[in-house]
Amino acid sequence: MTNAASPEKKNTKHAFGRFLAFLGVTLLCLAVILLGIIWVLERGPSPTVTGMFTRSVRETSAIRWISNIFLTDSELEQYKSVSTEKQFTESINTSLIHIAEGSFDTGSRESVQLIDIAEGTCKGKLLIVSDPKQVILGISDEFVKRPGLLLTDMVAKYDGIAGINAGGFNDENGRGNGSTPQGLVISNGEIVWGDQYASYHLVGLDRDGILHVGAMNGKTAIDQGICWAVSFVTHDGLASSLIINGEVQWHNLGGGVNPRTAIGQRQDGALLLLVLDGRSINTLGATMEDVVNIMLEYGAVNAGNLDGGSSSVMVYGDEIINHCASVTGPRRIPTGFIVLKEGADVG
Repeated sequence: MTNAASPEKKNTKHAFGRFLAFLGVTLLCLAVILLGIIWVLERGPSPTVTGMFTRSVRETSAIRWISNIFLTDSELEQYKSVSTEKQFTESINTSLIHIAEGSFDTGSRESVQLIDIAEGTCKGKLLIVSDPKQVILGISDEFVKRPGLLLTDMVAKYDGIAGINAGGFNDENGRGNGSTPQGLVISNGEIVWGDQYASYHLVGLDRDGILHVGAMNGKTAIDQGICWAVSFVTHDGLASSLIINGEVQWHNLGGGVNPRTAIGQRQDGALLLLVLDGRSINTLGATMEDVVNIMLEYGAVNAGNLDGGSSSVMVYGDEIINHCASVTGPRRIPTGFIVLKEGADVG
């Protein structure tokens, strides 16, 4: 005797089949719409829009391939941001920075001012740290051998009160584990990653708390007394120096619109730790020029660009206080600039 399927089971199968068909058609329509939007952005009538879009996605690790959907490599060349920075750049004039000794309530909440940034389309956070000597470079445990640290864990490792992400790191296909820094890393006056005779684009602090930015080799950095330093260069080769001795480094202000992290210093020595959000409903992000304008507004004499995009994170009060752009949550990183508590041992 053959058992016929009940009407309820048949209806259930038909309903499920209709749902799958509806889902498939919906996803196909969304894919077509998305490709249409990308085609307009890449092949549309505005070269300005095309340039901004392609530069923005090329700065990412995970989706930079999108720029090649409707444009060839040769066509993308005209929109590529290219730095003209030389192998060695102008040195920081340390006499422009005047740090008042013994006038800080170091490391306390009062000496660290948190400001909400809302400049045009830019949104984010700025920390003004009165005593620059309370900022050091935090590093993860055993580069390469072990994954990097979440910034919250890195701040906790140094018993700090705040921090931002710092240097670049290897991030193949946007899935790197933050274990391998790019360029040079100097921690507590020693080179812990990189070649002392190779030239790098550095952002670092010397033993007096003065910020240094520019191209130099590791030996020169150590000879200048730099104790804490990282390297960063964008995918298209834009160097990290944004402002040197009050002069904007225009050759490094290309790129697109993305989350950004930067560090600057005022004439009185106070450090400016800036994180700007992006890739969200509230804001698409910021250009390099946006970063420079904010730094200048708050008095920066020198400033350097740090790793941005999904890595842009600020921690304050044991928690992340900006909008992290990574869909998988905060990323593991090898380095971060950490604000220490009062009287902390930087050794």
